[in-house]
Amino acid sequence: MNILYLNNSVHLGGDTKCIIKLCKELKRSNKIIVGSNGGSLETEFQKMGIKHYKIKPVSSINIFSIIFNIILIIKIVKKESIDIIHSHHRMTTLMSKIASKFIKVKVVHTQHLCIENKFYLTRLSLKNIKTITVSQGAKEVLKRKCKLNEKNITNIYNSIEVECKNKEIDPKLLELKEKGFFLVAQISRIIDYKGVYDFVDVARSTVKINKDIRFLLIGEGEESENLNKYIKQGNLEEYVYMLGSKDNVIEHLKHIDLIILCSYIEGLPLVPLEAFSQQVPVIATNIEGTKEEIVDGENGFLVEEKNIEKFTEKINEIFNNEDLYNSLKENAYKIFKEKFDVDRYIAEHIVLYNEVLYAK
Repeated sequence: MNILYLNNSVHLGGDTKCIIKLCKELKRSNKIIVGSNGGSLETEFQKMGIKHYKIKPVSSINIFSIIFNIILIIKIVKKESIDIIHSHHRMTTLMSKIASKFIKVKVVHTQHLCIENKFYLTRLSLKNIKTITVSQGAKEVLKRKCKLNEKNITNIYNSIEVECKNKEIDPKLLELKEKGFFLVAQISRIIDYKGVYDFVDVARSTVKINKDIRFLLIGEGEESENLNKYIKQGNLEEYVYMLGSKDNVIEHLKHIDLIILCSYIEGLPLVPLEAFSQQVPVIATNIEGTKEEIVDGENGFLVEEKNIEKFTEKINEIFNNEDLYNSLKENAYKIFKEKFDVDRYIAEHIVLYNEVLYAK
């Protein structure tokens, strides 16, 4: 089977991690090609010996870029004898769909987010395309708001790899750990819809009550500079630390006590799975996708969006109750192993690819 994975970019994020995971597992017995506008994780494909084609950016609609990309996709399919294009962005899916009218190739799409806009564009891109959703919430949005046929939608829960070759840990994290602080972190891109300003507000609220807790933000993004200013304006430099992006999240999680996620929108975020794999409980917003990972009171807690007071309350409840904390940790790992196993993830993709290839 010859597979072309397409995405807008290959920067650090859940969608790229999923592509890398599929590439690592499937390249053993399949030909794998990747196409994107590039990004910080492009070298990961080079390390695996996987060819990467550079496409034009697709996040903004530019007719010349669209035509260029369609022609390029057709050339790649011909040159590499591609059987399936698996796209992870609705615009690369739309362009692949158009390309498939001129050349024999099957198209699969993965919907990573519970979208809140551009329903018509999504319907145009995904209509009659076999689509994978990463959560039941994302599936429901495609059915109800995009009016897509349920028969073409398959839900496959994300999984993660727990092995990591890079053992280097951020010095500031180690310093805080050695001083005995309880470490609470959010691992995400530093962008608005991840609720990063709420994270800082939770930190401000919490340290007023408990000076033994420190807060870490791991990630980068367009709001990094503004968020750093926000931390300084609140005189929180002693309590909140921005550590930047890390390519070895699992290793850092081994030193973190609690994860919180203040996001407003997700598909099925990978961070809770990464946390659970290391027995780290998660407090997160009660939104689609995330609420399919967290069983309230068992492996973490669910809190309504922007409810700073409730986040603070739950952090302190966990900090002050060792029995509760240990129970959450134990259940986190147990649920991870039962529901989010990587072998299941790969097997379900292979089944779907075969269904698409050999459909009558």
